[in-house]
Amino acid sequence: MNAKLVATLTLVFGITASVALGADKNSPPVAGIYKGAVEGEQATAILKADGSIIVRPSADRPKFTMRGKWKRDGNTITAKLKDPTGDEGTVVFTVDKGDLVLVKLISPDGEVERLGMPQFKRNKRLADKGPAGVYVGWFDEEHLSLQVKPDGAFTVTPCNDLKGGPIYVGKWKATERGLRATLKSKDEEGEEEATVDFVTTATGLAISKVLDGENYEAEHFDTRLKRQKNGGKKNKGGKKNQKTDQ
Repeated sequence: MNAKLVATLTLVFGITASVALGADKNSPPVAGIYKGAVEGEQATAILKADGSIIVRPSADRPKFTMRGKWKRDGNTITAKLKDPTGDEGTVVFTVDKGDLVLVKLISPDGEVERLGMPQFKRNKRLADKGPAGVYVGWFDEEHLSLQVKPDGAFTVTPCNDLKGGPIYVGKWKATERGLRATLKSKDEEGEEEATVDFVTTATGLAISKVLDGENYEAEHFDTRLKRQKNGGKKNKGGKKNQKTDQ
């Protein structure tokens, strides 16, 4: 996929994702105009009842418009867009708790770029209440086992070498959305530190942010976007606003 298009899709599809929200399995999605700030850009996304999508990725470039179609299959939203230069791309979202989460970009040649928060499923509880437990999932192409212990200890161990011991150890504390783990590596070549923010999910934990190194440069993984409250609502006269494109 063209690098420019990938960057544009990554920038705007969080906002586009919110377009399809508000729809459960028993009702159609709501058409409307949606706006929001993504990485410093004010984007506008328009969902029409005929299945078309219009995206204006930046208020500073109002004439740059991406157009395409979207469809829903269960809790999956798939949208295909084309920019004014003809570059194309497909994005896939999942509906979760009324929000839409961007999970991957697909290029015309089939190349897949996975996005969103790395997921860890809880396989075992270590306490009756709270997040303590054993979680398994993938991060940075590594299959990992996380132990969140009731005493506040936190360990990270490769699943293919559980007997070899953890590669990160540290402490965790509860946060409003989940937990934060402060970790140190067990690498013989040198000790590394990292702070990892997790959010709780229906099946376990997901990484939303990693603060790595002495300068604590943040890498964000959260691609959850919330639907604008007024998007697609009826006017006072009882009819939906049909003026969605100029």
